[in-house]
Amino acid sequence: MNFFEAQEVFKQMHSDKIVTFEFDKNCIGLMEIVHTDGKPNPVHHIEYQKVKVSIEGQDSIYFPIAPHRMCCSWEYVKAHINSL
Repeated sequence: MNFFEAQEVFKQMHSDKIVTFEFDKNCIGLMEIVHTDGKPNPVHHIEYQKVKVSIEGQDSIYFPIAPHRMCCSWEYVKAHINSL
């Protein structure tokens, strides 16, 4: 199930509650750092393999999804590396 399908399923299952989705550092499966001439590019790629689902009145869960790729900034990459 991909990210968009998971959103629809959770929203249908809990239509009477607020459902939010978040990608945090625990969702990261792969991070690609792209360089040109030895210097980091301003945009990099991140692949999430799960999503954090928060349902009103319940504890958050991590739900596995098909890999979901997004672009991220160099600042985000540096902050993630420094938090390890």
